[in-house]
Amino acid sequence: MGIAQREVSVAGTLCRLMSVGLVGLSLGVAPAAAAPGDIPVTANAGMGTGDIGTSDAAPSGARATGGIDGAGNAAVPLTTPLPPAAAAPAAPAYAPRAAAPASVGSPVRGGVDSAGDSPASAPVQAPAAAQANPATPAQPAPAQAATPAPAPQPQVAANPLAPVSEAIAALLATPEAITTSKKEQEALATFYGARQTMPVFVTDTGLDARGKAVIARLDAAGEDGLDPADYQVPLPKKGAAAADLARTELKIAVAAMTYARHAQSGRFDPGRISSLVTPVRDIPDPTATLTKIAYAPDANAALAAFNPPHPGYKALKAQLARANGSAPTVPAIPPGPQVKPGASDPRMPTLRARLGVAGRPGDDLVYDPALVEAVKAFQEASKIKPTGILGPATLAALNVGATSGGGSLRNDVIANMERWRWLPRALGEKYVMVNIPEFMVRINQDGRVIHETRVVVGKPETPTPLLTRDMQYIVVNPAWNIPPSIARNEMMPLLRSDPSALARRGIQVVRNGSGGYSFRQDPGERNALGRIKFMFPNDHSVYLHDTPSKALFQNDRRAYSHGCVRVYEPLKFGEVIFNMGLPGDTWSEQRISKMFGGSERYINLKQRFPVHIVYFNAFVDGAGRLVMREDLYGINAATKTHLGLDGKQRIADGAPPKTTPRAR
Repeated sequence: MGIAQREVSVAGTLCRLMSVGLVGLSLGVAPAAAAPGDIPVTANAGMGTGDIGTSDAAPSGARATGGIDGAGNAAVPLTTPLPPAAAAPAAPAYAPRAAAPASVGSPVRGGVDSAGDSPASAPVQAPAAAQANPATPAQPAPAQAATPAPAPQPQVAANPLAPVSEAIAALLATPEAITTSKKEQEALATFYGARQTMPVFVTDTGLDARGKAVIARLDAAGEDGLDPADYQVPLPKKGAAAADLARTELKIAVAAMTYARHAQSGRFDPGRISSLVTPVRDIPDPTATLTKIAYAPDANAALAAFNPPHPGYKALKAQLARANGSAPTVPAIPPGPQVKPGASDPRMPTLRARLGVAGRPGDDLVYDPALVEAVKAFQEASKIKPTGILGPATLAALNVGATSGGGSLRNDVIANMERWRWLPRALGEKYVMVNIPEFMVRINQDGRVIHETRVVVGKPETPTPLLTRDMQYIVVNPAWNIPPSIARNEMMPLLRSDPSALARRGIQVVRNGSGGYSFRQDPGERNALGRIKFMFPNDHSVYLHDTPSKALFQNDRRAYSHGCVRVYEPLKFGEVIFNMGLPGDTWSEQRISKMFGGSERYINLKQRFPVHIVYFNAFVDGAGRLVMREDLYGINAATKTHLGLDGKQRIADGAPPKTTPRAR
């Protein structure tokens, strides 16, 4: 196609585009001698005034100056400022149409409005010379590349949260005014620094949905035995200033961090009760806490999830809901003589009320069969021999937690819920749990109890410590290296009173290198550790073991040891432990018993699992009944004191404990 033909074709095409309104300006035609690829576009093709550079789709030398590129893509959003256009050396033959003004609500993106539509075409203006002399025919403009007019700077709407953000930054300059905790101060700086101090819980007018969800959980803290007063946040008034909104934002963040720490790991350091209370707690990271709440789909649920996930905790929470809803009383049954089935006793109405058994009219004082069955069920649940006889042990178990008004039941439940927070969140797929006030040990696997048996625990004057450690190995035919405290308090006085007493028990006195003495009991039937011990190394030198004193397991209150835990029927217990720790082998009571006799033998476990020694004197049994046990070491009373549940002021962090069980 010749040059003239191509010019006619281009002109015809542009005329058609102009006729339908797609092209609103003229095209300067290049002289015939111009090269084929040098035909310049001198107008904006009706697409606005934004200049986004040369289109890949345009022929060489052509420059698209509209708001949509050659591929049909919209120009850069207004949040990214466009560079200023260079000043034009000369005015174009025809001035381009003025762009429609951008509104705040509908930002203009390169000449296309927010709905993707082109602005309305402006009428084409005649050249100035033609307007001055209409009779003079219009002369063609010289062929030259048009220089576009400078693109207007995008209009960015002001961020309504900017004042709040600036106020947050100002408050973070002195974070001690928001929280006294150094860790929380660091968390606020890290979290809000990563967000360029933009708020999470407030808008420019008040709380947003996330802030309201967090406040709702803080207000409902009592459902989990926590005190809502610990997490109160003054809410902003209508029309609050940016500074007040910023302070509310940070106060909510601090309250959320505090709630998460209390819910997951407890409200005070358990070691303040006693040096023997050494559980392993999972204390949440404050920055991770804020991040989780900020991006969780449900901030309320995210906060609630910091409470213990354990079934035992959830069962107590359900009991707390009942206590909060109905304020039940636990009537105390007066002391008196033993009562056998069929006898009459004035305490029977109180016993019926305690166990929820109705009496027949006129026979309320009779210990009838229905009441006997209820007592047997209680005895069985309390690990008391189910004889149906109302004796001292059963009476003591019935009266644990009872007061004249029953007010202590709720507080006991809360105190025991608190001790669930002292445990790791993941107890283990396999684990052993010893509950001291219950005098029981259970082996759990895959969420169910696979073995349980009675234990003997430490005396109140030599209590068993609370701890979590891994079971690592087993010793068959153990020797007993007597701890210094026992040697000093028991062996030395015995030796002074009867020099042959230790020898009769198989205890050797060995002089050590420091000039002192140590005591050791060789393996054998008389050994205080029995034939086998289960080792989970810890700072207290306690473990689970056999005992030659088998008769003690028949007692309901089994607190006789120096701190270690003695296991009833250790061969049955050991069979489960061996098979858990040495999978693939086949262990039985008979195989273990064949190792008895001779010298010490160590068996290392291939798979280790945790041992949790815990203290729950209020718990829910398998039948869904709340069971109360004696506060053997006073740990429950100390917990209530530290939480302020005993009517006294709550002990501040760092204050000395008021109730402390004696150490070994």
